[in-house]
Amino acid sequence: MKNLHYGLDYWDLVTFYTDRGDSQKALETAENGIQKGEGRLTELFDFLSDHFTEKQDTSNMERIVRISLSRKTEEKNMLDRLFDYYKSLKDYERAKEALLRSYEFIGWDSSYYTEYKKMKEFFKDSDWKKIENRIFNEIKEKDLYEYLRICLDKNMKKTVLNTILNQKPPRGKLGLDMDDGFDEFADELEIDYPEGIIEYYWQKAYNKIPGGNRKTYMSAVRYLEKVKYIYTEILQEEPVWIKRFSKLKSEFNKRPAFLDEAKQLK
Repeated sequence: MKNLHYGLDYWDLVTFYTDRGDSQKALETAENGIQKGEGRLTELFDFLSDHFTEKQDTSNMERIVRISLSRKTEEKNMLDRLFDYYKSLKDYERAKEALLRSYEFIGWDSSYYTEYKKMKEFFKDSDWKKIENRIFNEIKEKDLYEYLRICLDKNMKKTVLNTILNQKPPRGKLGLDMDDGFDEFADELEIDYPEGIIEYYWQKAYNKIPGGNRKTYMSAVRYLEKVKYIYTEILQEEPVWIKRFSKLKSEFNKRPAFLDEAKQLK
């Protein structure tokens, strides 16, 4: 008790009291922890919210959510828990409000696509129609990948195709270049737009050959396999594939390592 500084220090003491069957001391310690503890407070907030949910103690449930917001920690987690709490009470209006607040705290470890679907499923049609366009456009600005996933759900396939053909993929959430880029969307569109997806994969393959090595050649071949599949299985145009692939091999005939990796594509 003399060394309570981090949230996990308080949590250790909470589990100690819980194991001894002293629930009151456990609750008091958790309360002190969410107000004074530094660092990770997840377990403390979860412990208290589970308790207040079981007791259907709305006043205290709302109070600890306010603490999380004022301390700027566990905001989304606690608003999600508040949403679930109101939903269990069939309090639609307050559940809706908590869900909208939770959306404001989406971070690198959460998904706009998931939140969009969650709101769409929960909101009454009349309420969803009022905010859908705003949410949809905000997600477009904040996370292009999540926006495109929503576009597929809305059957906006042409929008997705134009985006992956004409726009450079943004960096990943950790700031790293995404080597696979828009591949997940291309896979979804190859039946509806085979010609466009051929060009997408062809360009991905081609860019990996000049100045490449065995690793990039192997990656290029994987994309060329997708091109071959679309030509031969979807479009039933094997002669077109053969002609185009032969031309590619001729262009890079001085790269024996690439030709060796690509020999399986005959």
